[in-house]
Amino acid sequence: MRGSLILSSLLIIAGTCVVAQDIPLTLRVDVPVVSIDVGVEDPTGRALTNLTQEDFSIYEDGQPKEVKHFSPIETPYHVLALFDCTGSTREAWPFLLQSLNGFIGTLRPQDRIAVAAFGGGTNTILDWTARSTEPLNVQMRMPSPLCDQTDFYGALSWAVRKVQGLSGRKGVVVFSDGVHGGVPSKAARIAGTSLPRFVNPSEDPAFLNVRRAIERSDAVFYVIAVNTDFSPSNVDAPDLFPGTQYTPLSLYNLQQIRSRMEQIAKVSGGRVVFSQRTSDTGVLFEQIVRELGTSYSLGFTPTAALDGKYHQIEVRVRGGMMVRQSRDGYYSR
Repeated sequence: MRGSLILSSLLIIAGTCVVAQDIPLTLRVDVPVVSIDVGVEDPTGRALTNLTQEDFSIYEDGQPKEVKHFSPIETPYHVLALFDCTGSTREAWPFLLQSLNGFIGTLRPQDRIAVAAFGGGTNTILDWTARSTEPLNVQMRMPSPLCDQTDFYGALSWAVRKVQGLSGRKGVVVFSDGVHGGVPSKAARIAGTSLPRFVNPSEDPAFLNVRRAIERSDAVFYVIAVNTDFSPSNVDAPDLFPGTQYTPLSLYNLQQIRSRMEQIAKVSGGRVVFSQRTSDTGVLFEQIVRELGTSYSLGFTPTAALDGKYHQIEVRVRGGMMVRQSRDGYYSR
């Protein structure tokens, strides 16, 4: 019954609402290099972890570019796990913490992990820590006043500062529904009634500031997204679900939130994965950190001219192996 209701609402949205606009990746060319993370697999899907710089070629718009920067898989990396502890995500915490504690035991000696929770503020649960022979047993005490509000933008800004200045490769894994307490809205007439709905990301100055900070950071942001318009859940979120019902307005708001999560991942070279079930979250976290641990980092000098055009990036590996790129191109502005 719920599935048919969601489908009907989505069909209504298609006719009455404008889907959130996706703002493409823009890279400033006054930085020394454009960075891209890549994973390489053989035809059986096995990760190749012993490649050198000479095995890689970078092409911009089909033209070869010199590899100016190369970090092998052995390069230390820092992973910041940033967990939303508000009500709509709380039930997934046991799965996440179980995966997190298991992951800590698999860290390489040179790697570090930190864990933080956010709601109305952000709190470090575990600061930068190396592999240990003893289980660290990361826990989050609930209930906590921290989790009564949601400052998603503030948490992302905090994460940028947290990884700033660290050496090696850096990844931030964010688990959240992406809801932010201060998303601006404006009136829209729906079925003859004036209702407030979230503005597009391009009209949200606070979001644009956060996105700009992430774009300028050298950390890759991944998002494990829950309760999106792809897989909404019955949660106590009256601002999104008036009367706890899925409506064209509530699903439109979820689309706007999803667009924001997708943009912060895209500008950093990361991606968003969508959790369909609570038990998925731990598996998705393990998948992401495995990618981080088997990726190479490459850098090249971008096209000098500020032509405002989109420039395609392609990474090739000797032997025709399969390549997973963190980004496919950039706009030169």
